[in-house]
Amino acid sequence: MNRARFIVDTERCIGCGKCAKVCPGGILSLDLAKKPKIADFDEFGWNGCWKCEHCLAVCPNQAITIFGHRPEDSLPVPAHEKTAPMMDALIANRHSCRRFIDRDVDAAMIEEMLQSLANAPNGGNKQQVEFTLIDDRVQMNWFRQRAYARMEELASKGIYPEAFGKDAYEDMKRWEKTVRPDMLFCGAPHLLIPHAPLGQGEPVQDVVIAGTYFELLCASRGLGAVMMTFPLSVLKLMPDISAMLRIPEDHYVGMMVGFGWPKIRYARGTQRELAPERIHRLRFDQ
Repeated sequence: MNRARFIVDTERCIGCGKCAKVCPGGILSLDLAKKPKIADFDEFGWNGCWKCEHCLAVCPNQAITIFGHRPEDSLPVPAHEKTAPMMDALIANRHSCRRFIDRDVDAAMIEEMLQSLANAPNGGNKQQVEFTLIDDRVQMNWFRQRAYARMEELASKGIYPEAFGKDAYEDMKRWEKTVRPDMLFCGAPHLLIPHAPLGQGEPVQDVVIAGTYFELLCASRGLGAVMMTFPLSVLKLMPDISAMLRIPEDHYVGMMVGFGWPKIRYARGTQRELAPERIHRLRFDQ
């Protein structure tokens, strides 16, 4: 049974075998005519098709279709000479945004970025990361106001978030007058929370990777973004408000990403350097 809907255009196939060599599940091979064939498998995953679509992507002659996805519909491979400086510039010009315009990001742009996340690395291509999203600034403000009011109420009783004592809390309150008007969510009009089930695959790494890629996707579109952990510590103190996010208790949550249109635009990239002592090159005695 061809559950992956793996189809080979035998007229286009040149029998190079690249598809079989890159198949992580090892279910592709060449027949006597040097045409790829797919083995039967019981389920998608480790011992079957990983749904990675590497076979589709690697074929030099556009001969493979899988899951109904045609090679002619794939994005082309960009020239490295162009992408390297662009990626360097993008990373140097991404900044944690702590001041946002009170304006929604277009729903189509958000959907476009979310769909791009399907191509982000994840353990075994399990695609288990889920995304809790607040994409309406009115809804975000409603949630922000309730969480903020409870945070202040708890602070008045001497109850502070884990790893943030009174001094740190008061520092952050002072910063509201300078760096960020909203110490809790940095005034972000939207919120993305990647989370994944514990006990399966690599939830910690998958969630961190998804958040990091999303921040870069925001930067590539001129949006501001900020990766936050402080709100997670705050929300732990208020289970009833945290429950409004409807994230399963058995899911790992490592950060939240606030995003929207930035109020302040930067004029150039930073010039931070990686200190030599932070690079540990290995040489083995052989």
